[in-house]
Amino acid sequence: MNISPVTTRCAAMGATAVLALTLGACGGDDDEKLSSSDRDKASSAALTYVGGGAVTDAERGDGDDTYAFQVEVTLPNGTDIDVELDDKFDVTNSPAKASDFATDAPATAPSATPTDAPSAGAPSAVAPDDDRGLLGETLTKASAAALKATGEGEVTETSGSDDADHVYEVDVLLPSGEDVTVELDRNFKVTSIDR
Repeated sequence: MNISPVTTRCAAMGATAVLALTLGACGGDDDEKLSSSDRDKASSAALTYVGGGAVTDAERGDGDDTYAFQVEVTLPNGTDIDVELDDKFDVTNSPAKASDFATDAPATAPSATPTDAPSAGAPSAVAPDDDRGLLGETLTKASAAALKATGEGEVTETSGSDDADHVYEVDVLLPSGEDVTVELDRNFKVTSIDR
């Protein structure tokens, strides 16, 4: 059976079109474009909430999202903070604020009672990303809240989070050898303990 080059090209073009339509329907870019007015309002609300930085992305939520707008604010150290807003440009999640964190280099393994942390009066406009440890007063408060929630143990790691349901994560090693992660909101209230 002889297949002509024209038939092969037509079949390839048809397969490409079907693939493009399938990908567009299943997982294409659902984010709608923002008007310049909505982008300005969302950006202003996010920057006001975070307390500084630069807007590096802004998008309108789609039907699957719990927010009307999401704005990514990048701080001078490269940390990204995602701020979710409703249709009135009010913040709906609890992302970190720039003032929640200290400026010094991140702690890699804080103790349960951090004595080597920077002074409590050292907040700055730099927030850590998910992999940077908490410092200063934030470290002290987050560690205390996590240890109170677990009843005992040793804090082995801390970090910020841009998840919608919590701002801080504190890993605690229990005397039994079990590692747990205590998730806290921006007021250091426990939102969950992951075992």
